[in-house]
Amino acid sequence: MVYEHVHKRFPSLSRATVYVTLSLFADLGLIQEVSGPIRRYDGQAARHVNLVCERCGSVVDVFDTRLEDIERKVASQARFSVRKTRFELHGICPNCQRSA
Repeated sequence: MVYEHVHKRFPSLSRATVYVTLSLFADLGLIQEVSGPIRRYDGQAARHVNLVCERCGSVVDVFDTRLEDIERKVASQARFSVRKTRFELHGICPNCQRSA
């Protein structure tokens, strides 16, 4: 989707360049990679939980101010230096639950 959008403006741009750039943005913490059967990215870089539907693939962002405290507490207990954070819950969204 990103490639299609950018390619309209920059026709000589390759898909590889788009994927490398997205990966770099994720490494820099500007975007987040969302796990699943296909590679997807979330433009919301602030700490939040991704609720990922295993049926339709939809992703819902949920923000909670306690996430930073949880991360800090867990990392401190393990004496772990955190570089990146990703909070994901996988399951079935309300729409897919209703249609089942």
